[in-house]
Amino acid sequence: MATGQISRRRRLVASDLAGENAEVLQKSEGEEVSAAAEEEVFGLEIGDMLEEFMVANTEL
Repeated sequence: MATGQISRRRRLVASDLAGENAEVLQKSEGEEVSAAAEEEVFGLEIGDMLEEFMVANTEL
């Protein structure tokens, strides 16, 4: 195989790997955003329940 063909093949492989890495990174970032949103909602729900509990106990 000629040197030019090896270099071209290496560039193609590197480009393919870079594309796969970018796709994995995007999925990972999406999962992090989703998890953060879920934690925020869950935290707000727990905070609301705690506040209701505190109000209910001070009224006794």
